[in-house]
Amino acid sequence: MFPHAFSSGVPAAILDMTTDFTPLLVGMVLLLSFCVLAFAFAIGVHDTREAQHQNKQDVTDTREFPKAA
Repeated sequence: MFPHAFSSGVPAAILDMTTDFTPLLVGMVLLLSFCVLAFAFAIGVHDTREAQHQNKQDVTDTREFPKAA
């Protein structure tokens, strides 16, 4: 509402830090996004391999003959 009241004692070059930290913040957001995507990909690969391994065990278990007493 009164922008001149907040910045009266601080020069404009020091007050405007958004341009100084923009590359850092954008890099951090991109890095976090890539980490989340990589984590989701790793979970998907792990779940797919686990499901395939479980299917192979189910198939081999049903074909075995019961053990004689």
